[in-house]
Formats: sequence, structure tokens, C-alpha cells
Amino acid sequence: MGALLSAKGDDVTSWRVVRDFSAKYQQTLLDRAVSDRNFDAERVFSESLIALGKLSGVHETILLKLNSLLEDVATAPPTLRMKELTSEYYAVLYRHLEAFHSAPAFYQKSMDFMSTLSRAIMTRCTEQLGPLAGQLPQMALVALGPAGRCEYSPFCQLQLLVVHEEASASQLQAISQYCHALHAGFEEIGLAIDPAISPSNPEWRGTLSDWQQRCNDALTHPTPDDLINLLRLADQYPLTPGEEIGRELKEMTMATLRESRTAQANLVERMEQLSNGLGVMGGLKLERSGAGRGLFRLLDHGLLPLSSALSALALIRGSSAVSSCDRIHHLLARHELDVDLAEKMLESWHNLHELRLRREQTLSITGHSNHSLLLNPGELTLEQRQSLKTSLEAVATIQRHVSVTFSGMGD
Repeated sequence: MGALLSAKGDDVTSWRVVRDFSAKYQQTLLDRAVSDRNFDAERVFSESLIALGKLSGVHETILLKLNSLLEDVATAPPTLRMKELTSEYYAVLYRHLEAFHSAPAFYQKSMDFMSTLSRAIMTRCTEQLGPLAGQLPQMALVALGPAGRCEYSPFCQLQLLVVHEEASASQLQAISQYCHALHAGFEEIGLAIDPAISPSNPEWRGTLSDWQQRCNDALTHPTPDDLINLLRLADQYPLTPGEEIGRELKEMTMATLRESRTAQANLVERMEQLSNGLGVMGGLKLERSGAGRGLFRLLDHGLLPLSSALSALALIRGSSAVSSCDRIHHLLARHELDVDLAEKMLESWHNLHELRLRREQTLSITGHSNHSLLLNPGELTLEQRQSLKTSLEAVATIQRHVSVTFSGMGD
């Protein structure tokens, strides 16, 4: 995982880690050639080149297909067609994951798709309004939660908000209809959208002034629910990146959160309450009853504690990065983290998210249940189980680091 920390510059051939990988790959080929029963080194090298060529071809073919599907979605086709395109896009993307085991590549292409899809749905919702569409002010659609950290997969619930310019009473009526159509638009193509954290809920749409007032109210008379909702704004990703108002919302809300010790304390306290999934003796905490008996909750005991810790650390250290990996790199570059801890964070993130995505790969995008991220330890290889435990141990270390960092910052 040190590879990710030492890769600098645009020339991949100059990266130390690439040279190290090349040397290791070369030695592996030489070892295979020496151990070949027929002493046919040329055949070993030839087969290796063929295998690399096939993988390169698979990569290019998949990228071409993904780009083609994106172009189709961008035309804002009818709902049924968009649903088909969504299923096909993610089916192809999971094939890429199976071939290359890259969670960052998966999420990057997933967020590209969600931005394109969001614009297409917004276009169709505007058309549905008819004459009322002329009443709509400038607005931006912003993702929170997993999508707000650029970690969206179709097995997540979408959490969305809308920020718009000041509006008259008639414009507010048009915005309300538009936002309800927006919520329905995502549901109609088969994606799960949070029933509460949605633009269809008046609390999750408004002007910059509205959002500032909500922040002030949550901090002036804080209740647990108000603070939780306020802290959801710590993870934001604009699905309409060209809209300046979306950037202004992030700058305003992040400035408010960074100035509030109360909000940060709430986030850290809730992070500390999340289990890292390991028992006192180091075994996995498995479900003791119900449909998940004997299974491990990857979301509750791995993904949530890690993402919560990284979000809290980014907030209290003032990092402007969006994704978890970018936050780690940003904090390392600013000397807010040492290399050893940064490597543990990155390795844990990669291991846990690959487990997540490989589990999702076996499921249907539509009709999945809350048990989608339950792992059966018996179905994991010995290497996977050890990697999982190592990652969970690192999560506990990261949680402690965040707690100590926050305590050391004082009141």
C-alpha cells in the first residue's frame, strides 16, 4: 500500500513503486521459467505477454462500453430505457472490478455515471413541469452520505439535497413539484433514495440563506437529530458541478462546521461508539440471532467506523478533499498524518471496499435487502479473513488517533 503514497508525477514509468513492481514481476517470470517442467522459458514469457495483452484488451473494451452507455444516458432517454442503461452500466462496471480488483476505479466511474444520470433526470423533470419550468431558479443537486464521499454503488441509498437561488412564492411551488419529480425519477429507474434525506423533503432544499439558518439553528439550540443532520453536510459531492451555487453551499457549511466545537465533538463521540467488529479475543463479532445469524456486518463494523473516522479527521483538520483516499493523501501532504498511519488507512479502505464490492457483485441491483453486506466468514479464503481482521484492527487504531487528535486540540 506504500505504492499509493509514493506515486508522484504524471510519468508512470518514473514512479518507484512501478519500478519495484516491474522488478518483482520480472523475478516471478524468471522463477516460473526455471521451474517449468519442459524447461521452455520462451513459452513462459510468450504466455505472459499474451495474458497481459488480453487484460489490456479487456480494460479497453470495458471502458469503451462504459463510455458508450454514458453517452446514451446523457441524451435523457425515457425512464424505461434509463433503467435498462443503469443496470447495464453497473453490470459492466462490476465486470471491470472482477477483472482488476480496483475499488477506486469502480467509484470513479460510478460517480461519473451518477453525475450524467442526475443531469438526465433533471432534464426530464424540467420537461415534465411544462410551463412551470420557466419558474425554476438556478439550482444545484448535491449528494451526501456514501455518494458525498465518492463511494457510491447501486446498493447504497442515495442521500440528496437541492440548493437554489432566492425564489418567489410561485417559484417555490415550481421547485416543490420539481423536487418531488426528482425523487420519483431516481426511484423509477430502480435506485434507492433515502425517503427523508431527499429534495422532496422541504428540509433538504432551500436557498443559501435557508441553509445558513438551518446551520445556525442546529448550533444555537442543538438536539441530537439536528446535529446529526448538520454533520451530514461534512460529506458533499456536487452532482451538477457546473453550478456555482453548489460550491458556495459547501464553502459556507464547511466553514460553519469547522468553527463549531460542539458539532465536531458530536461527530467524534458518535464515531467512538461504532464497533470495529472485533471481540476481546480478536475474533469477528458475528450476528447471534435472526436471519443474519453467524454472519458479519461489514457495513456496521467496518465501512461505517472507517468512513466516520476519516470524515471526522478531515473536518477537524480542515481538509477540503472529498473522497476518503484523497483526504488521506491531503492530510499526509500537510504532515497531519505520518506515513505509517496513512498506509494503514489506505490499506484498510482498499481491503474493506473490495470486500464490499465483491459481495455486491453477487447480488441483483434491484430487490436487494438490508442483509446485502452481511459476510459469511466461512466463504472467505484464509487470506481474506486475515486481511479483514488486519483492516478492522487498523480501524480501531484510526479511531483512537482521531479521538486523541480532537482531545489535543482543546476547547
